[in-house]
Amino acid sequence: MIRIHFPGAICLAIAALLLNASHPAQAAEPAPVLLHHGERFLRIGNLGFAKANYDKLIANYEGTPEAAEAHGDLGVIAARQGDDELAVAEYEKAIAGGFELAHFNLGQALLRQLDKGGDKALKDRARAEFLAFDAYLKSGKPRPPILAYSMPEVETELADALKRLQ
Repeated sequence: MIRIHFPGAICLAIAALLLNASHPAQAAEPAPVLLHHGERFLRIGNLGFAKANYDKLIANYEGTPEAAEAHGDLGVIAARQGDDELAVAEYEKAIAGGFELAHFNLGQALLRQLDKGGDKALKDRARAEFLAFDAYLKSGKPRPPILAYSMPEVETELADALKRLQ
């Protein structure tokens, strides 16, 4: 029997190739890593790299909490780019996936649409989203760190929006 000895690094590379060949849909990075990278790029304003990470996460992990959050962040990107219709669609996907923080952003996007000439139904829908977000805040469910850091501002914006939508 002939034995071929490969250095450790080559063995690891071969094992990784074989593993990826048997699981072709598996992403190179785990969902939390892709989410973290996307959030980091979003924070520094590199929307293209943020979007690329979120798109990869969703392509490989749709149906997970991380994918729901990625949809929420894609909504933020769309809103920053002035596309409230796309933002609304992404926030709705985030909420459907269980990312309740998106209720606030959806309410804000609907308010912007209302400012452009929306009707009573749009006003009612925006109010419902802000009330859903308020219920989330009062539920005691875990909150992401970004919310903890900006809670006073968020509470002020929430109160102002609800007052405006009465």
